[in-house]
Amino acid sequence: MKQRSTKGFWKRLSILLLSSLLVLGNIADESTLVQAAAEQKSEKILSEQEAIEYAKKWVTIPEGYEYGYGEYIEPHDDFTPYAGWGLGWHHSDKSSIGYKIHPVSGNLLKYLYHDNHSEAPGPATMNRKQIALEGVMQFLTKVIPPEERAKLTEPDEVDYKSDGTYYFKFQRVENGIPFMDNWIAVTARGDGKVLRFNRLWYEGELPDASQIISEKEARELLEQKTEPTMYYKSFYGEDHKQKYMLVYDYLPTDPQMVDAISGVMIDGKGAVAKPKQPIKILKEMPSASAPKAGSQKDGGFTREQAEASAIHLLQTTLRDQLADIYMLEPQPYDGGLRGKETNWRDYKVHFGWLKNGLLIKDARFEVAVNPYSGNSIIGDDELPSPVILDNNMQRVDLAFAKKTEQAAKKSLELYYLLPDIDFNEVEQPKPRLVYRLSGDKGVVDAHTGKWISFLKREESK
Repeated sequence: MKQRSTKGFWKRLSILLLSSLLVLGNIADESTLVQAAAEQKSEKILSEQEAIEYAKKWVTIPEGYEYGYGEYIEPHDDFTPYAGWGLGWHHSDKSSIGYKIHPVSGNLLKYLYHDNHSEAPGPATMNRKQIALEGVMQFLTKVIPPEERAKLTEPDEVDYKSDGTYYFKFQRVENGIPFMDNWIAVTARGDGKVLRFNRLWYEGELPDASQIISEKEARELLEQKTEPTMYYKSFYGEDHKQKYMLVYDYLPTDPQMVDAISGVMIDGKGAVAKPKQPIKILKEMPSASAPKAGSQKDGGFTREQAEASAIHLLQTTLRDQLADIYMLEPQPYDGGLRGKETNWRDYKVHFGWLKNGLLIKDARFEVAVNPYSGNSIIGDDELPSPVILDNNMQRVDLAFAKKTEQAAKKSLELYYLLPDIDFNEVEQPKPRLVYRLSGDKGVVDAHTGKWISFLKREESK
């Protein structure tokens, strides 16, 4: 198992960092400030003015910019797990600067600079790329403390954008182990000007890497207990038309990793994998009764009543297709806690399509239910079901598919993983340390049992 080292990258840039200190002058003091802020234990939320002072210390506001707004932002998804102060400045020439400041430590979480008179895009060259990297390193030296910078790897790739900018993404590593989805990303122009900065960094306690199970035990568990699902997956052919193939692949709820400490199987969302449940086909569900109008006084329908109303609509209007329709369980996030969605708007009840009793991935539609009248409407342009011309009943079994997959994924990967945030959870879940089989990316053809390599498909186009 190969782990990436951060030492060589930062050693090679030591001269650059030294020169950056000379150029920026007061960086050392501000790095100390970052460190002190990170060590702040108080849960006291910074005031807007305090957040402004931190913003000005991390990146100086140029002359001519006026403060425009300040807004306290609550976390709302996996990509913005932090609450924080959103702050903005603007210039009369339409230029703008935006910050997101951590509400307790004052750390810089996001930074955005927009200038209508930015440097014109130029050809991608090694010199421009190096100048962009130097600008990025100067910026990171100013806003990220040394102990945190030491945990960053060299970017695997540097993306050159059509607007003449370079995108650098630095992976976080702890104890020599990568922390997936924890990183610092910076976009800079070819003249070294930083335009965007984003820090996604879990700040709590990590699992104890000294307590992990052996690689041998992890491999045996993965080989025995991973369980992909057979379903129809969409591909785009050379004619750019969408086609479906019957494959074995992992759904988010399938067991596909193993907890490196407990040995428990983990699903794609980072949660303990649960036994698979049969799909709820509408044809096999009891007949739902016709909805009754809710009352303005009591607030109208509940989520359960709305789901019954949606099922009734489909059972009465799509009688011949009920064997090919299932209701998603659990239902996708629809605003608020389960059963407590705001009742001033329609409920959305989500369904999916099947073929021969098998899932068609991402083929879904929704039914909107009025919370007062109980009337249901199928979403526009969401019917009919996908056309799949597949009557081949020859299929390989799960054991055969797993052998094919494991032949293509011979490596064992160890990394920290932050589970997805469930909308019913109040607190951010704690990270896991997991093992996973890795190698060529692809799926198993469920008819032939052959491996379909995504890389080879891309190369053949």
